[in-house]
Amino acid sequence: MLQKHSFKAKDYGRSQKMSSIRLEHIDKAYDDNQILKDFSVEIDSHEMISVIGGSGSGKTTMLKLINGLLLPDQGHVYIDGIDIQTINQNELRRHIGYVIQNIGLFPHMNIEDNISYVLRLQKTDPQMIKERVHELIVMMDLDQDILKRYPDELSGGQKQRISIARIFLKDPKILILDEATSALDNESERHIQKSLEALAKNRTCITIAHRLSTIRNADEIIVIGNNGIVERGTHQFLLNKNNVYAKYYRLQFEGLDYDEDTIETIHSKA
Repeated sequence: MLQKHSFKAKDYGRSQKMSSIRLEHIDKAYDDNQILKDFSVEIDSHEMISVIGGSGSGKTTMLKLINGLLLPDQGHVYIDGIDIQTINQNELRRHIGYVIQNIGLFPHMNIEDNISYVLRLQKTDPQMIKERVHELIVMMDLDQDILKRYPDELSGGQKQRISIARIFLKDPKILILDEATSALDNESERHIQKSLEALAKNRTCITIAHRLSTIRNADEIIVIGNNGIVERGTHQFLLNKNNVYAKYYRLQFEGLDYDEDTIETIHSKA
């Protein structure tokens, strides 16, 4: 039986903010549908990584494996060199912030209570909670008076910013965003993207993006096709290569969308 580790810096001699991630030779299937086959990727700590690819390419599966929501059929997931299957899962998730497209807010609570709910359960000092909540509201580019309002009084963009603020209140080492802004209008997405770039500093951040305009400032972009990683690099590096990502990028800015067939077709012609 594997020994369970506590997910703390003292276990492996690194700063508590270190958060490198490595997936090694991962196989994952749903019934007879093979999603990932011998898939490997390494992400350095404190990097902002964006992952793009069509439906069924394994993007969300990869994120759920990192978060411990799924187990690989074969292979291993490591955070700071520790196999996450040897880490207490509650401890693991305290250090990972996972934001999806629609995160529910408690309708009977005002926004301040929604954001601070978990910390209040943990009996954190009330003054510390209050200061942190107000700091996050500023960073999310929202007015302080929103704290006394209720979820049904907010726009979709405001709700998503509140959901993200709630995640950041627990100060995660790793931030995972699975198309967290894809349902929002361009203006709301722009506000959230600006806030995220500020909040993601000194964290490892992995995003799945649908609008490519939101990922140009990523430290690295990873393009996934049906056969694994197609290419990876900075936005400018990949544009200069004029391969899959560059064609993918131009398609979207010509008003077209992409899917897994688009990626595979472009890749096969590259």
